[in-house]
Amino acid sequence: MSQMPTTQTQTQQSGIWSQIESQPMEKVIWGRLYAKNLTITTLDLRNEEFKAGRNPSNDLCINAEHLPLKLLNGISQIHFIISKNIADLQSPTYITDYSRNGTYVNGTLIGKGNKFILKHDDVISLSHPSYKAVVYKDEVLGQTVREFPKEIRNTYYVGKKLGNGAYGVVHLVHNAQTLQTFAMKHVQKHLLNECSKPRLNDPERVMNEVNIIKSLQHPCVIKMHDIVDTPNSVFMVLEYMKGGDLLSRIMRNKFLPDKIAKLFFLQMCYAVGYLHAKGITHRDLKPDNILLANEDEMTLVKVTDFGVSKFVHKDTIMRTLCGTFIYLAPEMFVSAEKNPYTQKVDIWSLGVVLFTMLSGTVPFSDDYGSPALDQIKKAKFAFRHSSWKSVSPDAKSLIRKILTVNPKDRPTINEILSSTWLRDPTVVQQAKRLMNINSTGVKNPIPSSSTSDIENNNDHVFTEPPRKRPRNK
Repeated sequence: MSQMPTTQTQTQQSGIWSQIESQPMEKVIWGRLYAKNLTITTLDLRNEEFKAGRNPSNDLCINAEHLPLKLLNGISQIHFIISKNIADLQSPTYITDYSRNGTYVNGTLIGKGNKFILKHDDVISLSHPSYKAVVYKDEVLGQTVREFPKEIRNTYYVGKKLGNGAYGVVHLVHNAQTLQTFAMKHVQKHLLNECSKPRLNDPERVMNEVNIIKSLQHPCVIKMHDIVDTPNSVFMVLEYMKGGDLLSRIMRNKFLPDKIAKLFFLQMCYAVGYLHAKGITHRDLKPDNILLANEDEMTLVKVTDFGVSKFVHKDTIMRTLCGTFIYLAPEMFVSAEKNPYTQKVDIWSLGVVLFTMLSGTVPFSDDYGSPALDQIKKAKFAFRHSSWKSVSPDAKSLIRKILTVNPKDRPTINEILSSTWLRDPTVVQQAKRLMNINSTGVKNPIPSSSTSDIENNNDHVFTEPPRKRPRNK
């Protein structure tokens, strides 16, 4: 039985990490303070907290030896505290302001009782933004952050790597002032691989796509909060989903029960219906691109990577065909000039994802006796796995209707939502409840197109269909 293709994740491995891991935690120097105007020698940061102020018990007792008397009067007993969770050295470093006259980071007032995240090369000023006392150096990630553009470095603390694949690396990042947590995807525009040649997209086209994505507002669609476009890379700051991706959830559980698969699938349909209403065809729907809000069994799901491939690679479909092509519709393998494809390609992909959720296997595979591509072109599949014994006939019937070769015969999103299997009042109410609360626990309005009355009669034709797939010699 053919199992799903897997994605690989990696943790950062470098010289500094091998050095850190070989030392007792209390010995690790995770940060340093270097003198700017404050007369001090370099200070190593290795404990959970570092206190600075006039109090003699502080780690740094600021007195007349360190700065002029006229400035010393503005220093509080505890002026600021720098803290870090040393059990996780890739976690953010925080600075909390306890002063009456103010602590500043890069000229911005923190405010008494408030805290910022300290980033590599941040300048700490005391009592006035012009009095630059010390500069903070991150001894754990300081060298790593240099690879990111200044727009990212100035705003975000770039933390641990969440994962990476052939086309992007995802980091956990935190806004230094708001302390909000995000996932930042870094994608190189001109990656060399066996299926595409390096090419840079037109900047105007890139930003046009970006503006479309940034405008999307739907509880089941990942929100893009920020983006930085450079000549060679795109950095996308997205919602952080603690539950990981759907592929990992399926693999951990082997397959999903009918009720859970129904809840997840219903939300995916709402998301795709919304995207289609906006004129956006996803073209790369698969479990890897469905993210879960948390580890709960019944949780909010969000579609991600919508349109991202459009502005990362001009020849997006060729890229997709080189990866998990088993989720692609038959018409995407046909000559583009003769058969431009429509939004119905997303409907097909939804069917493959549903099949995968319910069985933990894929409907098309070279392991089934004939080339997977031939199976896709003929919609030749079977419910082979033993898990199908517990799946309702209505779910199987819906999959058969969706996985139809002729896109005109495939159901619309409305028809899928009206299917017997999805007309489950309990699941529908559960989905609406989840959609009404975003991943941060804050209520958000549900767009009208997210409910079962989605009107999706426009079958938008994608303006850049794939090239003819080269024949195997």
